[in-house]
Amino acid sequence: MSKAVLLLNLGTPAEPTTKGLRDFYKYFFSDPYVFDMNPLGRWLLRNLIILPFRAPKTAKDYASIWMEEGSPLKVYADRLQSSVQSAYRETGEDVLVLNGMAYSEPFISQAMAELEAKGRDEILVLPLFPQYSTATTASVFHEVRQAAEKWSTRPRLQFVDDLFSEPAFIRAWSILISKHVNLKEIDHVVFSYHGLPESNIKKADSVGVCEFKQCCAQINEANRYCYRAQCMATTKNIVEALGWDEDAYSIAFQSRFGRQAWIQPYLDEHLTSLLENGGKKIAVVTPSFVSDCLETIHEIGIEYREQFMLGGGEVFHLVPNLNDDPAWFRSVFEISQTHLHGS
Repeated sequence: MSKAVLLLNLGTPAEPTTKGLRDFYKYFFSDPYVFDMNPLGRWLLRNLIILPFRAPKTAKDYASIWMEEGSPLKVYADRLQSSVQSAYRETGEDVLVLNGMAYSEPFISQAMAELEAKGRDEILVLPLFPQYSTATTASVFHEVRQAAEKWSTRPRLQFVDDLFSEPAFIRAWSILISKHVNLKEIDHVVFSYHGLPESNIKKADSVGVCEFKQCCAQINEANRYCYRAQCMATTKNIVEALGWDEDAYSIAFQSRFGRQAWIQPYLDEHLTSLLENGGKKIAVVTPSFVSDCLETIHEIGIEYREQFMLGGGEVFHLVPNLNDDPAWFRSVFEISQTHLHGS
């Protein structure tokens, strides 16, 4: 069989303009995995609120983080794909590496069509989402399966569900954090994860164990695919690799919107609590992402920083994401090799 690695991400606007955001949001806000609501309600939300009002505002935010080569997410995704492809060439292994995006080019369907045209019938599907979620992982898996059904001969698909417990992933983060964080110079480190509505977590809880409390403290068979539990485990794995004490760090969740309850603690409230307890010098790490994007650079690096500093903070250090760090590139190559070889 002829092998390939398909690196998956959600995607990004093609340009930081109102048109660019509207084109992107047409796909993003149409995904039932992300917005689990009545189709009519989803249509109304997208067309009456998001496209006319949210797109112009968010376009300005994107413009503030845009790199010379384009959107940070796509720039780093392209560099990662190129690096992993080069690594396979150096080993002499005939493995084709492609990117696929859910809501922007290259779309997953386009990548799958290219793989079929090039005769790659054994495909490792590797989403760049550290933690499993129905809103991200399950959604892109669905897209891959739909595309595979159109092949004249179905390919062999192997799916990597998550990265949070992969030794190479943890090693990459521990190396990166060691470069940017000196515990002697700050009071506290916050691990910030993208939030999800509690209803999403409950819906994915097929055995009824979720209480949003101590049930997340350890990964077990019952909560193996709980997003919140995997976030807790990600932090635990990283700080164990770093050798940190428990009082050096904490966990919070960002990016909530709407009126429904989201998983807690909320980052804005958590920052206020830290200030009230004398934590005026902090670093923030974002291991639910693998590359910097709007949610890290703008939301945390600008909005939350401003909140913290106006509240009396003295140091707010946003640790860069994995981006194009060599340790991250090596880790993705190592993870893909491990799964392709079945070890």
